[in-house]
Amino acid sequence: MNTSEFDIDCELKSAFFENAYSPFVILDRDMNFVDINQAGVDTIGISKENFIGKNLLDIFPYLEGTERFQAYKNVIETGVPIGFDELLFKGEFTEKTFMSRAFKIGDYLGITTLDVTNVIDVIQQLKSSQTSLTEVNENLKKKNQDLEDFSFVAAHDLRAPLTNLKSLMRMALESDITFNEVMPIVEKMNVVTKVMCDKITGLNMVIATKSNFGASKTRLEFSEVVGKLKTSYSKEIIEGRTIIKEDYSACPSINYNKIQLEGVLQTLMSNALKYRHPKRKLSIKIETKDVNGRVQLSFKDNGLGFEQEFSDKIFALFKRLHTHVDGLGVSLYIMKTIIDENGGTIDVLSQVNKGTEFIIIF
Repeated sequence: MNTSEFDIDCELKSAFFENAYSPFVILDRDMNFVDINQAGVDTIGISKENFIGKNLLDIFPYLEGTERFQAYKNVIETGVPIGFDELLFKGEFTEKTFMSRAFKIGDYLGITTLDVTNVIDVIQQLKSSQTSLTEVNENLKKKNQDLEDFSFVAAHDLRAPLTNLKSLMRMALESDITFNEVMPIVEKMNVVTKVMCDKITGLNMVIATKSNFGASKTRLEFSEVVGKLKTSYSKEIIEGRTIIKEDYSACPSINYNKIQLEGVLQTLMSNALKYRHPKRKLSIKIETKDVNGRVQLSFKDNGLGFEQEFSDKIFALFKRLHTHVDGLGVSLYIMKTIIDENGGTIDVLSQVNKGTEFIIIF
């Protein structure tokens, strides 16, 4: 290469260095700045005159003792280039993410960077969108499963009484019997009709509860909600000679939908009063705790209880373990649906003739 060609080559390299969109710097073996292009000056916000001769640690003191700083030195010693992904740069008025590559230039160290802030932002948005889509898909799966279960239960539980009612009507219409003889059939028809009406009422309650999901939440005091329930059930509480012990000192309040929280506590109170043991005073203990930053509510009674093996079945729609009192078999299903929908969990511990404890983590 002659002198003219050498000069042209140097001019091209110098022009490329100075006019590149990405920041470029050159350092000596002691990590002092030898040169920096205009993009580097614009990015870091320090004039070129204040760069040249300064040490890398003077401008970026946080690099001292880091693996990256040592890696830069190794490049000068070995001549083996090295790259870094997603380096965060925080300026006075800006925050950017760069990809960087360090390489040897004669006896010097060259470092070139590429601003990938927008690319990283797009990737994060895509990840967020993917997460949102996954959550939507999971919610759709859950809703579809709930719909299938709901449809099956509705069809199954309404088909039997409807079939029974049709048979009774056929008997009454086709039989040549007297009024007194048809009355037992009419009475049975009345019972079956009531069963169907109760089932439909229960389904309507479930639908009404589900339609309320997503409603606004507010800060609620447990003592106030339970206080209203004690007033509403004062007659039953007196009849059962009920002793209610409450301790909300650990978590006195919760951010929850008012109607839903009242529904949960009403179910617990109603069940405890319904299924109290006839041979002893009813005792109810309500207590809250903080469990890993979440509110736990324990509702314990000394009532009839049930076999622990049925603990998973009591939350099924229209499922009842005790039939000596009136009920639709939907309250526990609705209660669990509310808790699940709000991201909580519910467990139940029970023993026959000893009592039941519901443990809710909201």
